[in-house]
Amino acid sequence: MRLPLNKKEIFVLFLGILFLVLGIVTWSTFATIYLSGVKANLQFFQNKDTSLGLAAFQYTHPAMTNIMKFYFFNLTNPDEVKYNAAKPCLVEIGPFAVRESEEKKYIEFNGDSTQMFYQNYKKYILNKENSCEDCDWNMNLLFPNPPGLGAVGSMIDPRFNITKTGRTIIAIGLTLLGEYPFTSHKVREVLFDGYEDPFLSAAHSGIISIISGIYAGPGKSIIPIPVPEMKKFGYFQGYNNSRDEEYWVETGKRDTNKIGKIDKWGGQTKLPADWWTTDFARQIRGSDSGSFTQMHLTEESTSDFFFSFMCRSFTKTYYSTQIFQSIPTLGFHVGYDEWDTTSDKNIGFRYRNVEKRNYFPDWPSCPPKGQCKQSGSIDCSKSENFCHACCDGSHYNGTYLLPPGMFPLVCYPGRLQPSPFSVIYSPPHYLFSPPETRTTVIGMNPDQQKHEPMIYFHEPFSGTTLQVTNRLQVNMPVIKSHDVPSSQNMPNVVIPLFWQESIPVLDQFIYNTAWFGFVLVPRLVTIIQFVEIVIGILLIVVIIVFRYRRREKPFILTNHYNFENENVN
Repeated sequence: MRLPLNKKEIFVLFLGILFLVLGIVTWSTFATIYLSGVKANLQFFQNKDTSLGLAAFQYTHPAMTNIMKFYFFNLTNPDEVKYNAAKPCLVEIGPFAVRESEEKKYIEFNGDSTQMFYQNYKKYILNKENSCEDCDWNMNLLFPNPPGLGAVGSMIDPRFNITKTGRTIIAIGLTLLGEYPFTSHKVREVLFDGYEDPFLSAAHSGIISIISGIYAGPGKSIIPIPVPEMKKFGYFQGYNNSRDEEYWVETGKRDTNKIGKIDKWGGQTKLPADWWTTDFARQIRGSDSGSFTQMHLTEESTSDFFFSFMCRSFTKTYYSTQIFQSIPTLGFHVGYDEWDTTSDKNIGFRYRNVEKRNYFPDWPSCPPKGQCKQSGSIDCSKSENFCHACCDGSHYNGTYLLPPGMFPLVCYPGRLQPSPFSVIYSPPHYLFSPPETRTTVIGMNPDQQKHEPMIYFHEPFSGTTLQVTNRLQVNMPVIKSHDVPSSQNMPNVVIPLFWQESIPVLDQFIYNTAWFGFVLVPRLVTIIQFVEIVIGILLIVVIIVFRYRRREKPFILTNHYNFENENVN
């Protein structure tokens, strides 16, 4: 017999169905709604009142504290190096801390709001609080002399076609000016303030300008080698409150996975051909300094970015998984492969070594050679053939290749101008280079934990960057030159100048927002949807069980009544 539902049963059944439907709807639609909301919040856009949307504002006005720490290498045996070709002995001093802040200015959007324009300005303030106790900004450092060594390198560069007589005149001029292979100056001068250099002062003097105007013509110089556009020398001299080249980047309107991707840098879609020698090396790939990456990151993901101060693009690969500020993150780094210019992929990043010096004579370490029986058929530019009987180690095409873990600075950092000096970039303490490189100087002690060059930790769903570690070492080639008296007994060696570490810390509200949006909300919704489904199913089951018991109860009573009547009769 079918029993009618009473009001309480109808209400409970309604609640059960409602909870079940809500749970199923939440389960089936939340992912789509959530993804749409995240994409909308990540995109750069401009409001009707021309104010910036949240993502664009945070990108152009980053809420972070960035302390840059500089570790300088002080040369302790300059005379032995200069006169006896001794191995340079270096002592690391630091950290000297600097607070960096940045702001992207002159924001513009193109007609359909698919691209955003900006100029990135940076400021630097000396920071005593985060410097070492013994770090005095007025202490003197002894280090290779970039302007003098740069002039020596330029005069033997075949691009400038300096004759033997010309080299002699330049060498005499450098000697009379007092340019020597090594120099000593205060840390604050070396880093930001700059110091007077005899060669730079003379090259930019009024007398040289007048003579150049008479004999070379307007806008030209009688000095046959490039002269840096600086009247003082300092690693960051002139960079305070300055910017690199202009950017046009993707807003994410066309594709959220391309937010921040650089379309043009300094009006260029590719780097100049005289910087790098292959099309791959010249590509401007990914976002500015790794600020953005694609969504839905996994351990198999890779991400490209462009670093203007290093004049090239990089590819990040998976490094590790970490919980940061209670947020699960995936770490990606610029590993060994990206620094290996002996590989086929990175052949375009090789140091041209126009001076033809063998800076690392013990690399590669090859066994005794046999007889060459394949001359002409072996490609000696490939690293796997360096030790082949038909090849001559790192010597190739009339010059010497650099080991893995190094590449040259080809531009004036952050600008579309050629580098004024020969500079070699590497991870700190030659971390990614063979042991033979570290024995050319005294003082290199690589440590994976301390010197890993670039690590980025991203929230994997959105790709949001939550932590960055950036480390870089700057090195300078020092050459023996018979044309310059002060360099005649020098060794051919690459000497580290300093290394820098930067670990920006975002304001806490950024981490709180990321935790709320990418951890708490998905977790709560997941719990709620399962609770709704379970409650709905339980309520429906309760009604079914209750009705089943109600239907069985009259049958039991009727049978009991008939049994008693039969006994009475």
